[in-house]
Amino acid sequence: MRRKLPALLSIILIIVFSLSASALALTSADYDASVPQSLTADELYAQSAILIDADSGDVLFSKDAYTRMHPASTTKIMTLLLGIESGIDLDQQIAIPQAAADIAKDSTMVPVFPGETMSFRDLLTGFFLNSGNDGANAVAVIVSGSVEKFVERMNQRAEEIGCRDTHFANAHGYTAENHYTTAYDLALITRVAMQNEEFRSIARLGRSTVHVNERGDIIVGTKRYMQIEGSEYYYDGCVGVKSGTTSAAGNCFVGAAEKDGALLISVVLKDAEDSQRWVDTQRLFDFGWTCYETYTLDQMYEVASDRIASFIISNASEDDPFGGRLDLEIAQISDTDYLRMVEKDNPDALPAAVEDFLSRTTVEITHDLTAPISMGEIIGEFSYYDSVAGNTVTARLVAGRDVAERVVRAKLTDFFPFLKIFNNRLFLLLLGVLFLLLVLIIILIASRRAARQRRRRRIYEQRKAEYMRRQRAQDQSSRRSASGAPRRDPRRDPRRPR
Repeated sequence: MRRKLPALLSIILIIVFSLSASALALTSADYDASVPQSLTADELYAQSAILIDADSGDVLFSKDAYTRMHPASTTKIMTLLLGIESGIDLDQQIAIPQAAADIAKDSTMVPVFPGETMSFRDLLTGFFLNSGNDGANAVAVIVSGSVEKFVERMNQRAEEIGCRDTHFANAHGYTAENHYTTAYDLALITRVAMQNEEFRSIARLGRSTVHVNERGDIIVGTKRYMQIEGSEYYYDGCVGVKSGTTSAAGNCFVGAAEKDGALLISVVLKDAEDSQRWVDTQRLFDFGWTCYETYTLDQMYEVASDRIASFIISNASEDDPFGGRLDLEIAQISDTDYLRMVEKDNPDALPAAVEDFLSRTTVEITHDLTAPISMGEIIGEFSYYDSVAGNTVTARLVAGRDVAERVVRAKLTDFFPFLKIFNNRLFLLLLGVLFLLLVLIIILIASRRAARQRRRRRIYEQRKAEYMRRQRAQDQSSRRSASGAPRRDPRRDPRRPR
């Protein structure tokens, strides 16, 4: 019995392990596509994964996203970004350096060979689509002079972007000591890269032709099945970005999908099977779209209308319930299929979407904006450039209500139009100045007149006093003559001192 016990325990452990493995496998397989918003970490095959909103950088879903992992050829996202940011003219003809041949024997290739010449654009396109390690080394030397200096720049740029758990040891991603990153850091790098139009134009390619001067045209094509129409894993709206596979890294994929103005960036690292990275990415994308609200063009207009088409009608009736304010409504939209995705749980998302909407909007007012105005009357034209679809949506702007005209009472100027000159502020100012001058002149004249009157009065009083004095003297003389009294000799006046 004792001999059989270890064997029995071994069998039990094998059964338990098998059941556990089956249970784990069934967890991912039991994913319900009809309720993508219920996605859990256990329903992804990848060891590490993340999903972010490319505009805000918000993390929408995460599974061990901050664990250091081998990136494999997703490293080339940084290589392509630095190649574009180098400032080298993309149409410049370059020579493939010797470093292109310095790669492991089992490396993927463009291929390009030392000494060949081609445009820098074709080199970037070829190495990225065919995931060529030879092309990655060539880009490194052309940009920085050596692979070592280029790798230094890769690590510096990663730090600038905000990566905290990333260190590159080469330009292509072949497994090497001290070459690692995280799902979160890869998402940050890709977010910055996708803001570059040249990067996006290359990342979204499924197939292209590049020209090597010595050999002619070479057809290069991606193995990113989510971008290949007709593939089992094709995903409408997927616009990149880069896959990678090594024995240490497993199957990896950094993806991007756009829909109605929103851009998602996903990262899945270390899937066991090639198919699992596409399944995981699809589940992440489907989950991501449930994190947004959808706005039609007229709904976006309604949110932004107070900054687009809201006016005060100056001659509106005095008893107008809105104080003369008229809001214009949108009508006759040329493209009713327009939709805009706005992140739900981000309070800054809608204001940012409105600002973007306004930046692409043009309004032309064709009405003179005077009452009376009838509800539904065409007031202006509206146009919006949809950068995603690449077309312009047009519409009419109409009055949202009736606006009655203010009743104007007859004025004196209605009968004497020349009096309207008094409405001119400059004329009134000049008139005021003239009035002040006139008042000053009148005051001056009155002052002088008063002074002359005072002077005449003074002379009159003086003359009157002199006249009265003389008159009194004559009266005294007359009285003495009439009484016959001798005139007294003043010399004999007894009161006069001798």
